[in-house]
Amino acid sequence: MWSKKNVDEVLTELGTDIETGLTQSTYEQSLAKNGPNKLPEEGRKSPIVIFFKNFLEPLVIVLLLAAAISLFVGEAKEAIVIVIIVVINAIIGTVQEVRSQKSLDALKQLSTPQVTVRRNGETVEVDSTSLVPGDIVVLDAGKFIPADLRIVESAQLQIDESALTGESVPVNKKSAAITDEGNIALGDQINMAFMSTFITNGRAVGVVIGTGLNTEIGKIASMISEAPDTKTPLQEKLAQLTKVVSILAFVLGGIILALEIFMGNVVGEALISAITLAVAVIPESLPVIVSIVLAISVSRMVKHHAIIKKLPAVETLGAVNVICSDKTGTLTQNKMTVVKYLLNNKTFEPDNFDLNDNTHEIFLRSLELCNDSFFNDDNQPIGDPTEVALTAFAGLQGWNEFTIRKEFPRVDEQPFDSDRKLMTTVNQHKEQFVVYTKGATDQLLERCSKIILDGTVVSMTDGFKAEIMAQANEMSEDALRVLGFAYKEIAELDPENDYEYNLTFIGCVGMIDPARPEAASAIARATKASIETVMITGDHRVTAFAIAKNLGIVDDEAEVISGSELDEMDDEQLAKVIRNYHVFARVSPEHKVRIVKALQSHGLIVSMTGDGVNDAPSLQTADIGVAMGITGTDVSKEAADMILTDDNFATIVGAVEEGRNIYKKIRRAIAFVLSTNLGEVLAVFIAVIVSGYQPLSAVHILWVNLIVESIIAIPMGMDVNDPDVMNDKPRPRNESLFTNMVFRILFVAFTTMAAVLTAYFIGLQDPNDTIANAQTMAFLVMATAPMLTSLSMRSEKWVFFTKKMFANRNLIIAIIAGITLNFLAVFTPLSAFLGLVPLEINETIITISLMIIPALLLELSKIVVKQKR
Repeated sequence: MWSKKNVDEVLTELGTDIETGLTQSTYEQSLAKNGPNKLPEEGRKSPIVIFFKNFLEPLVIVLLLAAAISLFVGEAKEAIVIVIIVVINAIIGTVQEVRSQKSLDALKQLSTPQVTVRRNGETVEVDSTSLVPGDIVVLDAGKFIPADLRIVESAQLQIDESALTGESVPVNKKSAAITDEGNIALGDQINMAFMSTFITNGRAVGVVIGTGLNTEIGKIASMISEAPDTKTPLQEKLAQLTKVVSILAFVLGGIILALEIFMGNVVGEALISAITLAVAVIPESLPVIVSIVLAISVSRMVKHHAIIKKLPAVETLGAVNVICSDKTGTLTQNKMTVVKYLLNNKTFEPDNFDLNDNTHEIFLRSLELCNDSFFNDDNQPIGDPTEVALTAFAGLQGWNEFTIRKEFPRVDEQPFDSDRKLMTTVNQHKEQFVVYTKGATDQLLERCSKIILDGTVVSMTDGFKAEIMAQANEMSEDALRVLGFAYKEIAELDPENDYEYNLTFIGCVGMIDPARPEAASAIARATKASIETVMITGDHRVTAFAIAKNLGIVDDEAEVISGSELDEMDDEQLAKVIRNYHVFARVSPEHKVRIVKALQSHGLIVSMTGDGVNDAPSLQTADIGVAMGITGTDVSKEAADMILTDDNFATIVGAVEEGRNIYKKIRRAIAFVLSTNLGEVLAVFIAVIVSGYQPLSAVHILWVNLIVESIIAIPMGMDVNDPDVMNDKPRPRNESLFTNMVFRILFVAFTTMAAVLTAYFIGLQDPNDTIANAQTMAFLVMATAPMLTSLSMRSEKWVFFTKKMFANRNLIIAIIAGITLNFLAVFTPLSAFLGLVPLEINETIITISLMIIPALLLELSKIVVKQKR
């Protein structure tokens, strides 16, 4: 590992010099060997390829065969209608798939365009894509790291690595080799700087050790591009249904073809009957219905701060039983905040500040003056997050950093040093100088000879030190970052710049990246819905446990495991113990992917939330990835299935509720479509066997399958939500799409079949009528009865003549519109195209009576079932 080698070893191995850099010839050789410092573009399928790929779906192939046979036997009308349907479905499928992943493009945009390097004896500005291993890079505060670097020189260097590791506090960096044994986590490699992280303080010189895909960001890019496309539970079930329906269409079509030929019918007529039955079996409108229902739900969810990038993700949300959440910026605010302070040897909450107390005033002055951060004109924080927290705390007390710094201008300073762990400034007030020092409490106390208590300066004693350290340690055990403050007044500046002695101790602050206020209640709500919450973070174990315990994720530290412990397990071992842990600390991007996969190996449907670059691979590996819209990086947003526009963890729980409701509605819509299709199949099959004629033509069936089913199924999918849906457990991944619905589907199918056949055979009894009359009566029943039945299919409880009957106004309007269309198809010139004829009054009355029977029988069955229970 580069981090374990000293500077001379690194420079020698890379063949470079810290002062002159690579020679031109060495640079050119390295560039030829390693390539440019950028991520390769992933090939994209053209829309044309995607369009034609849709024609390979099993249902589409069956329909195309039906169209070809129809054309062959002279039924051009049916063939044209079928082809139009197939093309429309292909267009819809193409539009959805064209919204492909752009993760690698987003990753490339994170690179710094220009960088200062020492090359061939000169210091020059070059394009960051031209960097190669061995290049010497000069960096200072405010710049992004352009490649993976081994630091060879540094001064007060701090780097924000939160986007890569999840560490919420900038990391102090130095050039010395790391002597620790074993693997070292990214967050602990303090002599390394990683591509796309950000320098918040100090300056440095580094040697490039990795470019392009050989950087840590590059590894993430590889993981994203290599991640397999996963199918949602609904997609898997619809795919299984498609296969079954396709096989059924061939089998039933073959049976009818064989029977008709056996009965002596002409082959052409037998083929038409087979095509009619095959078309009846296939739910042509089902993919479109599901897509439209999901799209409508997506539009509704935008109003609730959730943007769905992939339609099936809505349904997946309803099946989630584990939410893996990144800590920083997701469960927490990604903003260091003072939550406790120690003054007068007592610990207080921030809202107990007393501005009338002299000690409090001195304390605030030390926070503001020994500090380089500030808020700009847009009230945006500038500077180290820890110092920003101090400025913000003083601001809450009504202090302005510019005003106090103007009154007490800085005249000297000793910058923070990681060895002494202190920072000191000297500020002038009138004719007097005041030294302010902050840093690690234990180091600070060693340099304090006095302490200020209740406005009075007294001598520091061992007893006072013990009390202060006890309270500081107590804050540390709560995962707070503790900083101590001290001061002294001096008459003149020290030419040796030595001020850190004989200080007067003022107090301490305890800071943390706090949990989001709504996160705990959201987690509790998820737990009530039998959804586990798992925290995955790059932060230290103690910090992770404190936050998780505060949020109600864990009660015992035994539920916490670190990345180094994960490294000691293979994937099989991890899968065995994964359910014992709910907090994963000091993890790398590879760990996150392993965790998600281990949970999925138990049949769990896993959601992963996050906002950093480090979250992208796991967002894509999870069944549904959820990115933060405000603090999230472009990479995480592009890799995710859903984006939360308010960065609110609670929003995902609301999205889960919406997902559960949507799944219920889609199941009802599918049950409606299948019961209608099954009713058609049974009616055609039995009528052909009994009478040798079809009660419905292929065009009639397409009318029902496309117009009637679409008009009704879509508003069924827009029904009102069930307020008790979060009281249910998440459905298992292998749960059938038809659980608790088979009886209803079969009942509706058989009653519809009976009504259609009754209408058909009644129409055949009149010697003065043609077969067209019988088919018209059968068509009206087949096209209208399911509409009325849809009202009853909305609930397992009694619906008719209750408020629930009119709760879905869209459905009521759709039924009225659908019935109107059906009668227009019979009693207008459109009837000629459909092969229908106007009915007599008595035939119309009989037909209307038969339309109502299936819905009434379904309602009666509910009463019977309820009485038995």
